[in-house]
Amino acid sequence: MSEINSIKSRLSLPFAPEDLEWRIQLTTKDKTKGLAVPYVTARAIQDRLDDVVGPENWHNEYKPWHGDGKKEAQICGISIYFEGRGFITKWDGAEDTDIEPVKGGLSDSMKRAAVQWGIGRVLYKMDAVWVNIEQKGSSYMIVDSERPKLTNAYLTMLKRLSLKPAPPGGLQPDLAPKQIAVPADTQPAPVPFPTRPPFEYRVVSSQLQNGMRNQTNMRLILESREGKKVHAFLLGEHPELVPGTELHHVQLTTQKQDTVVFHVMTAYEVIPSRPQAA
Repeated sequence: MSEINSIKSRLSLPFAPEDLEWRIQLTTKDKTKGLAVPYVTARAIQDRLDDVVGPENWHNEYKPWHGDGKKEAQICGISIYFEGRGFITKWDGAEDTDIEPVKGGLSDSMKRAAVQWGIGRVLYKMDAVWVNIEQKGSSYMIVDSERPKLTNAYLTMLKRLSLKPAPPGGLQPDLAPKQIAVPADTQPAPVPFPTRPPFEYRVVSSQLQNGMRNQTNMRLILESREGKKVHAFLLGEHPELVPGTELHHVQLTTQKQDTVVFHVMTAYEVIPSRPQAA
């Protein structure tokens, strides 16, 4: 099996039922039942890519797309590095959503691009599952007592296809070194503090502002380890991003609107602060 096929095989492993989320696609006229469809979140996709190829061997890229004129759209490309071939990219897109339009379009386009690599593709083989729903605010949600029914339907589908789900929480436990048993009379060595990963960017300043369609976003100034400053936008409120916060696994995409070029931060992880001496 080629390297590409081997990686794609691991990327396409079905997710554990615990790692799936469900949304209502259709409802009956009386709004008592809905058609539930499963999906994986953008974060779960990022975790799967990290587990299989390593965070340094993949990246994504977004581009705005003007479709049929009815609604703006976003396209996403997921690139994976292969030895001797460099990065290979697969693209797909999605229209902006009605709720948090650009953010929804970015997230949905990444999910569709992930399907091109096999991530979550098996979910398209699910049969329709009708469940009881209840209204919460302006939306309709699945009644909690229906969750076992959805899990059973998903596992039944996998069994029919002779597939087994990955462990809950991702593949990382399978990739971790096996633990070696230590004799009971052996004094264990003291456990050191975990090593802090090197930061990629440090937050210099952060400011909330209202964007288009009254969306809240953050205007950030980031400084790289080399001292280069980057101006970026981030959708939503993120109170943890105060000046001095150190980040890694940062993903920045370059976007252009008319003649203005700007950066959007689509993913990041906060590095925990150093423990203080007692």
